[in-house]
Amino acid sequence: MKFTKLTVLLLAMNFAWMGAVGYLIKKLHDSQTTVGDAENVPPDETVKVAESKPALTAPTTSFHWRQLESEDYRTYIQRLRSIGCPEQTIRDLIIADIDKTLAPRMQSIIPRRKDLKFWQPEDEELWNNYDQREWFKQERSIDQEKREAVRELVGVDLVEERLKQQGKEDYYSRRLSFLPEEKRGQVRTVLETYGSQEQAIQEKVWEDGEPLTVEDKAQLHRLQEEKQTQIAALLSPAEREQFELWLSPTANAARNAVYGMNATEEEFMTIYKLRKTFDETWNQEGLDLDNPALRAQREQAAKQLDEQIKVQLGEERFADYQRAQDPDYRQLNATVARFKLPGNTANEVYEMKRVLLEQQDKVRADSNLTPEQKENALKAMADEAEKIVKVTLGEKAFSFFQRRGSGQWMRK
Repeated sequence: MKFTKLTVLLLAMNFAWMGAVGYLIKKLHDSQTTVGDAENVPPDETVKVAESKPALTAPTTSFHWRQLESEDYRTYIQRLRSIGCPEQTIRDLIIADIDKTLAPRMQSIIPRRKDLKFWQPEDEELWNNYDQREWFKQERSIDQEKREAVRELVGVDLVEERLKQQGKEDYYSRRLSFLPEEKRGQVRTVLETYGSQEQAIQEKVWEDGEPLTVEDKAQLHRLQEEKQTQIAALLSPAEREQFELWLSPTANAARNAVYGMNATEEEFMTIYKLRKTFDETWNQEGLDLDNPALRAQREQAAKQLDEQIKVQLGEERFADYQRAQDPDYRQLNATVARFKLPGNTANEVYEMKRVLLEQQDKVRADSNLTPEQKENALKAMADEAEKIVKVTLGEKAFSFFQRRGSGQWMRK
């Protein structure tokens, strides 16, 4: 039989492939024998964060994870890096190990039954028979330990890292993105540490219904000053300016005030600067706003602030500014979104409100009308406005809007 050149070539390649497969099978057998020996190494009992230099493992013909394990996290991390392990994988391994190490402490906080029976109302009893605030306090303490360890070992913030892995929104990461990662974690820790302390004081108002004492207010003021001092020590002047624009109470109030305006940076900065001057005088913790005279002065200063903003923005944009701060307008937007109405519907309905209130003011000011005529005119105008709004929103959306406590202007 004659063989073509192509046939000869294919046969040669086939023999070469069979030889390679045989060689790989032999190597695999040798490797399994070595790995089996390595698995007899006794496991480490604990993993600790400690200062020490790694003893790098000598190269071998086989690999096993126990060659990298160490009682010292830093040694473990350096060994992982020495074999080219990706940083993200190192982070995942360290975080998982720390979670596992501290899990027994976390589980011991809530006194659950070890052997729960189906007839036992454990959840209800735990909720009613204990003060959960103490549990949350202990959990926060352990979480803080984890965060400090993770930041020390791999240089990332644990909360930020977990949210990133879950694909969830991270409030602080987005607002502190102008900072390098390490500094961002430091600032975040300061904010959350002092936030917890401030919350503990405010719980008197939120949970116990008790007003803050003079001492409470003084302590809050002291905590806020300490927080600002620590943040200032971490940031450069330019970074501090950016921090104020992103996270200061004044900037938050200014952002809240331009809701739905599609404000420009210039408009925001105009409002921010004017509000900052006002806040520095009138939003201090030490002010006694229970004093009628002082409260009247603050109200007058607030009116002057609005006048200054109106001058800077102009009549039309100031009207948008006022609309943005009306709870009715925000609820209108929520209603429009929920019922998938045309995007401009909220503005249209709010314009009806503006016109109605304007006309009602004229009726009240009309000296030619008797009180009864005024009352009838006001009711007729409100009834007509309600009909128009109901048609504009639709029956279900209108009902939803009213159930949220909105639309009082249609009931006068």
